[in-house]
Amino acid sequence: MITTNAIQRTFHIKRGDATGTAFAIDRASRQYLVTARHVVDGVASGDTIAVFHENQWKNVTVDVVGIGNSDVDVAVLSCPIQLAPMYPLEASAAGLAYGQTVYFLGFPFGWDGGAENMNRDFPMPFVKTGIISALIFGNPTRFFIDGHGNRGFSGGPVVFVPNGQPQTELRVAGIVANYPTPLREPIVDRRGNPIVDDHGKPAAFFSENPGFVVAMAIGHATDLIDANPVGFQLPPR
Repeated sequence: MITTNAIQRTFHIKRGDATGTAFAIDRASRQYLVTARHVVDGVASGDTIAVFHENQWKNVTVDVVGIGNSDVDVAVLSCPIQLAPMYPLEASAAGLAYGQTVYFLGFPFGWDGGAENMNRDFPMPFVKTGIISALIFGNPTRFFIDGHGNRGFSGGPVVFVPNGQPQTELRVAGIVANYPTPLREPIVDRRGNPIVDDHGKPAAFFSENPGFVVAMAIGHATDLIDANPVGFQLPPR
């Protein structure tokens, strides 16, 4: 079950003509907007991104808190408004293990789940699930999810429940990174042979989902925040 603290922190965003996903985390009484670097490619402080709210795109001016390097597909922004309620959602991958069930939220193909009346006039994100197939530690630290991702989930949160914790104790462990390049499979004839051109090379292909989602560890985002803690100052609880 995906609880309110994850749903109401996940946003459909747009920069230029490209749409994607972002989510809010709180750290040291400040709120930050986290997404994948490629979703907001080239963004600078003072630029605007659009957030979908009340059935329309609304421009929000942002400041850049930090951008990951070429290998770290992470961007952290600061907004002049509080986007998400202060429901607890720990930004930590502590307790994440091989075979762990995880969920990722977002807006594939620019779609949304509607039901704005249930989400403060923001659209409901889609939710998909998978398991942790591999944990790769280093720079960057990332993990591979055995699950079908789609374009548009990029920038969305990957959440999980640590073993032994109640279902309400979701943590955000990572950020959905670049959508993996679809596999190119040749189209075959009735005999199962690839359709070829005059030179005998395969001439027709279809794209196949590789069945993996790549995510950056949330620590990349919190490191950027700790190096430049300039997020929106939250009111006292």
